[in-house]
Amino acid sequence: MKSKWQLFSSVFQLVVGVMAIAAFVILGLGGEDMTRWIITLLLAIAFAVMGIIGILDYKSQK
Repeated sequence: MKSKWQLFSSVFQLVVGVMAIAAFVILGLGGEDMTRWIITLLLAIAFAVMGIIGILDYKSQK
C-alpha cells in the first residue's frame, strides 16, 4: 500500500507537467519562436505522464 506522500507527489507532477504544457501553448500562440523549447515540452509531457502513472498505480494498490 502506498502512502499519501506518494499520491501527493504524483498529483504535483501532473499539475506541474500540465502547467508547463499550457505555458508552451500560450507562448506559442503569442508568437514566440518555440523551436528551442521542444525539449522542454517533451520533458513536461513526460512529467505529466509520470504523474498519471503514479496516480493510477496508487489507485490500483489501494
